[in-house]
Order: sequence, then structure tokens, then C-alpha cells
Amino acid sequence: DHFINIDMDHMASEDNPLSTICDPTAPFGKYIAGPDAPCFAHPNRTSCVADGKCAYADESLTCVGNPCLLNCNQTTCANDANDCEWKWGSCIGKPPPPPQVCSDATQAGCLLNEDPACCWSTAGTEAACIVKPCSADAAAACTGDCTWFTEDDGSGACAPSKCGHTAEPQCKGDAECVWLNGACEVSACGKHVTEYHCVSNECNWEIDTVDCSPRCTPPQCPKGYCDCSELTDMCECGADPECYWAHTPGQAGGACVEAGFGACPTLDLVVLFDGSGSMMKQFGRHPQGYAALMATLREWVGHLPLSGEAAGVATPAADTQKVRVAFVQYGGTYLGVKAKVTPPTVGTGGRLSGNKDELLADLDWHAGNHFAQQTFIQDGLTMAADVLATSPVDGRRRAVYIISDGKLDD
Repeated sequence: DHFINIDMDHMASEDNPLSTICDPTAPFGKYIAGPDAPCFAHPNRTSCVADGKCAYADESLTCVGNPCLLNCNQTTCANDANDCEWKWGSCIGKPPPPPQVCSDATQAGCLLNEDPACCWSTAGTEAACIVKPCSADAAAACTGDCTWFTEDDGSGACAPSKCGHTAEPQCKGDAECVWLNGACEVSACGKHVTEYHCVSNECNWEIDTVDCSPRCTPPQCPKGYCDCSELTDMCECGADPECYWAHTPGQAGGACVEAGFGACPTLDLVVLFDGSGSMMKQFGRHPQGYAALMATLREWVGHLPLSGEAAGVATPAADTQKVRVAFVQYGGTYLGVKAKVTPPTVGTGGRLSGNKDELLADLDWHAGNHFAQQTFIQDGLTMAADVLATSPVDGRRRAVYIISDGKLDD
């Protein structure tokens, strides 16, 4: 709109483009006009009342001169009932107070605010509508007591930092945290800070929280227990068709496990999975295959009859009918690294473990450290063999489970 076509009669009129070159409402004037403009030039009520020289006439719905301008000295200005102030040698109207953010007195009204996002907090002596903490929409702006959490699909969100507990009891008392390797870490559910990602990973989304920060916690258990392994009585275990009392024939004792894993022996298992670039493609209804695999493995770990033994146990129990697992990712490039496990300070440290939290920490690490390159498996097989070399010869079974999306490059 920097060009217009007009006839000569218009050029000769009073409102020709040259005459309106400083009119902020004219085609060219809106690019040239300065900040000080006649009242009639204000396009709306907000702009009008923000100008001390002007006032908005509700009857005519127009912006007109402020009556404060009729005061020619500071004394009459101060006594004017029109809320005037003496400024820059003139009497002008006081600017309107800034709009109050998140000032709604009711919870329903508070939650209707979207910009900025408001929330209803019950943290103080009285409930109040406050600005939602950590509402930045970019990682660079997510600072202070906030952390940017990234999901497996690459999306992210800003949320209050979690799991800063330094003592084990406080950490274990926080549903979003787990105590690992002497430190408090964010749990598999706690890493999700949007309702969609929380619920889709079978976690519980809590929106009515005191500190105005929604939480993603482990799912509630309608049976009174979340896992068959929590049942220690053989009869209680047998009463649940989804559970099975596993025991070594001819021996006393046993343990309750999910029926699908009832035939598991004492087992050390290495899962060797594909970390190639092709795993980034869409797989069926899953927009990204690698993220879907990580979610599947997390769920699988949650159902396994794990031994409960942490990684690095010198002498794991022998006849337990339970499972220990290790994860190895393969892929890489021809001249580069082609297989990897978690570093020593993360989860299992690349070792066999029967501890659920350690295994979930491994999967979180692999989710954020995807090769996304070629499909080389030989080094992965060697690494899997090295992991199983630490498995004791006590009658337990050993296996390598390989997951691949197609052709290998070696």
C-alpha cells in the first residue's frame, strides 16, 4: 500500500495525498506521522485515553480534546474534578492505570485469562489469581527457578524446576522424583509438563495444586496396588487373574508376577536396539519410530518381574525367577562410534540391573542421545556380549533381544 492511483481531480481536492501526509489515518501519513497527533486521529478508545490531551466521548464514540486543557495554570489544574495533572507546562488528563494482570476475584474468571496465563493459587492464607509461574514459550527465556523440559518428539515446555531435594526421604516423598545413585532425579512421569504427554504416557495429570504448577505423577491404582509384585500372599495373588504366583518347583516361597511373565526363569537379558536415522520416520500411527520405541520399552520395564537388584551387585541372587536387563543402542557411522550404553553416572551405567528406576533412567538417556545415523550392529553385539560376561554362571539364563527396523550396514 505504498502506491495509490488517483485522478487529477482528487489531487486538487483538500484531502489529496499531499495534504494528508502527516495524518496518521491517511494512506501515506500512517508511515510518516509522529507520536503527537490530534485527538481525532486515535484509532480506538485505548489509544485515545492513553493520550493525556484527549478523552473518549462515549456518546459519540469519538476521541475529543480533554477538558483538562481548559485550565491555564497549575492551581486550577490541580483542583479540576476531571482527574487532571500539570505536566510539560500544560494541564492534561492523568493516564489510566495499567490494567491489572490476573486480578480476577473468582477461580472461574481467573482461569479464563490466557495472555498472560493465570492460575488459581491456594498457597497463601487466601486463594488468589496469580500469573502462572514459568510460562516462557522458549528455552532461552526459561530461567531462574524454571527448567525447560524436552519431550521425545522434540517439543518442550517451561515448568518449575523439580526434584532439588538433597535427602533421600524428601525425594522419595515427592511423587515426581526418584532417588538414584545418591541423588534425587526427576521420575519418568515427572519429566512430562504438558497434559497431552503426561496422559499419553499413562501418568496422572494433577491440575489442582497448591503452588499453581500442574504435576505429572505415576498412575493411580484402582485395585489398591499398581503391580502384581506388590502382592506377597499367594492367595491374594491367585485371586487376581492378571497375576501369577511364580515359584521354583520343589522349593518353598515364590513371588507374584504378571501372568504374562509367569514362565520367566532367572534371566539376564540385553536389549540391543536400533538407533539409526531411519528410526526417525513415521511408523504406523506413530509420528516418530524411535520415540515410540522408547515409550514401548518404558512400559515393558514397568511390567517385568524385575529382581529389584541394583546394577553392580557383586553376587546377584541365584534362583529368583526374576529378570535383570541392560540396554545397548547400535547405529553410528563407518568411522565413528557404533554402539553405546549409559555413562557410569546415569541409571545402570551400562550394566545389568533389576532396578526399575535405574532402567527408566537409562531409557531417558537413550531418548536424548539417539545416534540418528547409519545401521551398524557389530559393535553393539560385542558390547552386549561384554555386558553378559558379567552375568554369573549359576544356572540363570542369558539372552540378547535385537530390535531393528530393516537392513543392516555391516
